[in-house]
Amino acid sequence: MSDGSRVPSIENERNNKLLVSFILLLYKHEYYVKEAIKGAMEQEYSNVEFIISDDNSPDSTFLLAQEELKKYQDNKSIFLNRNETNMGLVPHFNKLLKIAKGDIIVVAAGDDISLPKRVSSTVKLLEDPEVAFVSFNEQKIDEKGNTISNGARVRYEGVKLFSLEEYISGKKIPFSGASRGFRRKIYDDYGDLNQDCPTEDTPYIIRGLLTGKAAISSEIAIKYREHGENLSGPKYLPYMNISHITNQYVSDLNIAFKKGLVDKVLNEKLESWISTNNTRRVNSNLRKQLSDNNFTFSFLLKNILFDRHFSVKEQGILLIKCTLKKLYIRRNYS
Repeated sequence: MSDGSRVPSIENERNNKLLVSFILLLYKHEYYVKEAIKGAMEQEYSNVEFIISDDNSPDSTFLLAQEELKKYQDNKSIFLNRNETNMGLVPHFNKLLKIAKGDIIVVAAGDDISLPKRVSSTVKLLEDPEVAFVSFNEQKIDEKGNTISNGARVRYEGVKLFSLEEYISGKKIPFSGASRGFRRKIYDDYGDLNQDCPTEDTPYIIRGLLTGKAAISSEIAIKYREHGENLSGPKYLPYMNISHITNQYVSDLNIAFKKGLVDKVLNEKLESWISTNNTRRVNSNLRKQLSDNNFTFSFLLKNILFDRHFSVKEQGILLIKCTLKKLYIRRNYS
């Protein structure tokens, strides 16, 4: 029954809401892209521009994306792109942020599935002016979509806010790069990531915390897919160039200090944290690479024995491990 008042149009409803740019990054996701697009298109929030971009995948990812998007043309703002050449993760990410017009940026990977309330929950959390970026709990799934775990990342109920000081003090904070949403202001303040930075994940944690607080919710907002090709998985993570990530941190801290976003005391604390974090991560990655190389003396000599990121004690322990490994191989295979 109508009371004679005009029902607001979809366009009017959109005009009353902040614009969200939903960026879906695709590369070699032919087995997952349709589910990823479906998850994006089924968001409950109405004022969304969808930027779906394939980084010149050698498989059928782009063709499958085109096919799936034919189902969702009505009342959707969709920009579909395919790069002419493979740019790599960070240059691709930079390109899409330049295109984005939203007040809020939501980023998704083509192997994950965003649940319907992800965007609306992101917008709601960012109503708090203290909050610069958000992330959520997750349902972890395998290659076939079977559940591995449900809500295991965030172990508390509700929403908690976290600060830069807490992060650099070593507090364990359940960030989820796969479910992150952030204010456009972060990109506007800091600009493109360095072309040689291998990841957008941790640099945007630092950028976000330099801008405001992180809001992390126990709400499950994505299905995060775990498979052998995850960039954050054991196949690739130990081989990331940590010095390039560190250089990004230094660059962003310099920008923040010049703009007065951090004072001298916090600047010095961050400089110390960046140096310590660099040593810890280089140390960890080289240990994993040594293990992957079966504890060979050649790798130890070339990469660890004279590396400043290892103490003499650590170098001695690893030398003993390599020696024992060599003796074990001789005993069992000679």
